[in-house]
Amino acid sequence: MNAPQLNRKITTTLALAATIACAGRQVVVKAGQGEPIERRQQIFVLPNGYRGPVMVIYDQPDGARPKTINGEISYEVPSDGIVRTSFPEEVLMGSTVRFVYKSSPALLQYHTCTQMRLEGLAGDRTAVCWLAVQVGGTGMPDHAVYIVTDWAGIPQNYNRGAQMLDSLFFGGPGLSKFIWREPIAQSPQKSA
Repeated sequence: MNAPQLNRKITTTLALAATIACAGRQVVVKAGQGEPIERRQQIFVLPNGYRGPVMVIYDQPDGARPKTINGEISYEVPSDGIVRTSFPEEVLMGSTVRFVYKSSPALLQYHTCTQMRLEGLAGDRTAVCWLAVQVGGTGMPDHAVYIVTDWAGIPQNYNRGAQMLDSLFFGGPGLSKFIWREPIAQSPQKSA
């Protein structure tokens, strides 16, 4: 990977982390055809009861143009969990991402599925954790993979997300770097 590609990945990763940490900021950018897009939030509307991976693939010529309602960019997630958007990742970078079922509040989000596993409880409601973000440099389109799951379903749904990545981008099962491993909780340090 050359330096410009590495810098782009680092910048995008930092922007995505800041997006999760900060909400509510309004940004106006230009989409490919010059129309301004006001971005407060990207909202992904899930099919009722959906659990599993949601993959967003950017810059697809035949991809969906999301609805923009009151400055919010809204996508309907299909039952296979794959959202193809005509917008390039650069247009959407920095917007806050939310996942909702129709007529329900936004799902709780975790930075990683490991964090969700360590902080959650078996009775917790459905939430969202991140599996992967890939921005440029490898010949595949920019994409992000989220896992919609309850606490008990994390291993199975994480592995479904890895299989989705394998089948769409890595040429077959078992070739991606994502495999669920049960995290070990660190015991608290005793002070002397």
